[in-house]
Amino acid sequence: MLKLERIALAAAMSLLVGSTAWAASDPEDEALRAELEMLKSKISRIESQINQGGATTTAADGSSVPSIGLPSGLAGVTMSGFVSAGMMYNFNEPKSRTNTLRVFDNRSNEFMFHNVEVAFEKLATEDSRGGFRGDLDFGSDSEVTGSVTTGLGSTTDELDIQQAYVQYLAPVGNGLDIKFGKVGTLHGAEVLEPAGNWNYSRSFMYGYAEPLSHTGVRASYAWSDMLTTHVGLHNGWDIVDDNNRAKSVDLGVAIVPLEGVSIASAYTIGAEQASDSHDLRHFWSLVLGYDPTEVLHFKLAADVGFEKDAVNENEGGNATWNGIAAYARYDVTDWYSIAGRVEVFNDNDNTRTGAAIPAGVANADLQLIGWTLTNEFRLAPNLITRLEYRLDQADSHVFPMRSGLESYQNTVGAEVTYVF
Repeated sequence: MLKLERIALAAAMSLLVGSTAWAASDPEDEALRAELEMLKSKISRIESQINQGGATTTAADGSSVPSIGLPSGLAGVTMSGFVSAGMMYNFNEPKSRTNTLRVFDNRSNEFMFHNVEVAFEKLATEDSRGGFRGDLDFGSDSEVTGSVTTGLGSTTDELDIQQAYVQYLAPVGNGLDIKFGKVGTLHGAEVLEPAGNWNYSRSFMYGYAEPLSHTGVRASYAWSDMLTTHVGLHNGWDIVDDNNRAKSVDLGVAIVPLEGVSIASAYTIGAEQASDSHDLRHFWSLVLGYDPTEVLHFKLAADVGFEKDAVNENEGGNATWNGIAAYARYDVTDWYSIAGRVEVFNDNDNTRTGAAIPAGVANADLQLIGWTLTNEFRLAPNLITRLEYRLDQADSHVFPMRSGLESYQNTVGAEVTYVF
């Protein structure tokens, strides 16, 4: 192509040179002569740029200036994210200034910079079957979500890659969506992004019953507008590097049987204990959604977990946990909503929460009940503010006070989130 362009340019220049000579023979046609000289100069610059392989764009004055073209693989890439901050006051006034058994709102009487997230995504489509997504998070929330070890809250790193995967939409039937990398979990009714939840604080189930992310491969297939299924193979719960030789398997289904009704269920099985590839963990979750009107919304979530020999390897003690949560939200106006959540979480043998059960208590099982009422104000486009009251109760004295322990914890909090 460059050779053909050079030949064409050379021919054009020859023609112009001849035309210039003809114009010079006519002393009265000075304007035409000047115009031809200008065209010769422009063609010379274009030929130089072709030889150098440079790209140009046209400035306001008509001149050509160098420019940098974006890679073709970035076509269709979108950016989104949020910035979130908040504060939670604990009426127990614990000396540790810690809200016991909370997830992200775990600091008492302290302003918290929760998270700033920037996500880049290119969706795989029938016209462009390759895609990707990357979510970079920074803030105190990343101390919880950081997936460098098993378990939650075990790192002080405030930087985390929440998701990072490559996507391929295989030309199979309606399209087989394959994601390879780190992906969010299929379990639970709540998510990391504040705008995706109805309350400021996260539930006990979100923090202690369910996984947050998986690293591996997941395939999803939409059989129709009503039915989607998922299957995945990954390293385990909330880890990037595998902690044993076994892999975990995900199975999920999402059903929309009627308008305003949704059903999502997922099951995960795999060995999750470090250096133990035999003792399996089973986990099942169910989320039901019902929107009777455009302004009234309900959700019901249930979790059931079982892990072999997780309590005591030598004595063969198995761990079990389960929970249920009911949610309701009413959009009073276009700028104000009120939402409530009631949950019960049972941590049998205290394996999930690791709460400090007082000495002398015979039963190590722990039951937690949470009551949450959240007011949401949308004061400006993309700006979400929340004011929340929450009461936590336990069947044992696990919540610190100014002195001693109590079986309850009262908090009030405020959150501000900007979504883009």
